[in-house]
Amino acid sequence: MRKIFLYILLAIFMVGCEKDNFESKPSLKINSISANKIFAGEDLQIKLQLSDLEGDFLDTIWIKKSTTTCTRSNFTDSSLFQIPSDLPRTKNFSAELILTLNYSVVLQPRCFSSDTTTFSFWVKDEKGNKSDTVKTSPIIISR
Repeated sequence: MRKIFLYILLAIFMVGCEKDNFESKPSLKINSISANKIFAGEDLQIKLQLSDLEGDFLDTIWIKKSTTTCTRSNFTDSSLFQIPSDLPRTKNFSAELILTLNYSVVLQPRCFSSDTTTFSFWVKDEKGNKSDTVKTSPIIISR
């Protein structure tokens, strides 16, 4: 009986000392993607979860578009999405960001056929820490 009590006490202690999921470098996770096939004129919505231990992430969300057949459609850009500057930067920060990719600006293939595209996202913080890059599954974009 005494051993069981010690094991229970040890288990409670270990659970109580478990670390948060927050890290010093920002963290991004894809929560959802509105569609895996986009037709001309439609927008694509991607919901990202941003977490940061210190809350010192920068306003910029980096995006990279990679296509399989139309390399003219590929780009890496930091000016398309800005995290609102009035968003409170608190310790143990966590929030969902909703990015809308416009067909005519971001999605439309730059060649004369449909394409299969993946999008990658990452953020940085004031100390220069870069989040892991999160990547969508392939998305078909119709011409």
